Amino acid sequence: MRWYIRTVDTMNEWIGKIFCWLLIPLVFITAFEVFMRYVMQQPTIWAWDVNIQVFAAITFFSGGYALLTKGHVTVDVFTLRMEKRKRAILEIITSFFFFFGIAVLMIKGYEMFLMSWSVKEKMPTIWAPPYYIMKFFVPLGCALLLLQGISELFKNLYIIAGKDHEILKGKGD
Repeated sequence: MRWYIRTVDTMNEWIGKIFCWLLIPLVFITAFEVFMRYVMQQPTIWAWDVNIQVFAAITFFSGGYALLTKGHVTVDVFTLRMEKRKRAILEIITSFFFFFGIAVLMIKGYEMFLMSWSVKEKMPTIWAPPYYIMKFFVPLGCALLLLQGISELFKNLYIIAGKDHEILKGKGD
């Protein structure tokens, strides 16, 4: 389990750090489009489509990183003062809702991608880039989130067993 935790955590950390850099071209493309539209009076036909695709990549590929770094919004009013072991038990119980939801989203997202791929769907814009590539981000991002969810489940099992110090120090396999 420790090997899995380290591998998935490292993978999602790297993916999150890499994809966060896509915010820079996202900002520049937006600024370029605003300049071209309002200063030069010559809007582009591609900037909005590229922004949508870049933002989709950031959103879907960063889900696992957000779970790893506890970046998702949580309602911790009840668990804030709860001891670590009890919180781990509660997270294990509620993780089944997470796994069910992510599995459904991954399966339906994959079906949506296959349908889009089969007709070579394009975005409904003037530039009309392929849509199916962006739709593939859904199941792939869900898979990364699911892998990280399993890692978090394993971490909670270590906490319940009183061996969470082994994960933090990265000892053994």
